Formats: sequence, C-alpha cells, structure tokens
Amino acid sequence: MTVWYKQGVVGDLQPVTRKGLGRLANLLNSIGEDLHITSLREGNHSNGSLHYEGLAFDIGRFTPSDRLPMKMIKQVMGSNWDVIDEGHHIHFEYDPDR
Repeated sequence: MTVWYKQGVVGDLQPVTRKGLGRLANLLNSIGEDLHITSLREGNHSNGSLHYEGLAFDIGRFTPSDRLPMKMIKQVMGSNWDVIDEGHHIHFEYDPDR
C-alpha cells in the first residue's frame, strides 16, 4: 500500500488521531487500496473544526471503486470517531463527546 498526500497537505496529528489513521491504513491495505490523504491541519474548514487541533483528517474517495462500505469503516474506527462521507472525500474526526 502507498500513502499519498495531496499537494499542499501539511500539519501533524494528535497521537490518538495517528492511531485512528493507522487503523484505517491497515483496513485499506487489507483490500489492496492506497490511502490518499487530502487534508490535515491546512486549508479552510468550518468554524470550530477539529482539523486545526490535529484531531481530524480527510481522505480521497477509493479507487477504482468504493469497495469498502462506510459501515465497515465506521466499525474499524470505533464509536469515538465521526466518519462523514462528504462526496468528494471522507472526513474523519476524533470526537468522543458526540
């Protein structure tokens, strides 16, 4: 598996977020998909976004098709994670209070 970063993606993640990204990477690796990270801390996000705190990341849609159901992704990430399909990317944020 290859991890790709969209041009301009910068920033670090909190340790708990890195662990979540690792779980996702293991899942994608198990089905032979690459991981395309499209956003960490950079960019314009909504007011109060957890991206700015290093508690969120975005990935690109899977290729060649969406072979991985969102239900499976959410199960692997766990209940402390919000996983939102935003159309052109999937948003992940660690938010145990929601």
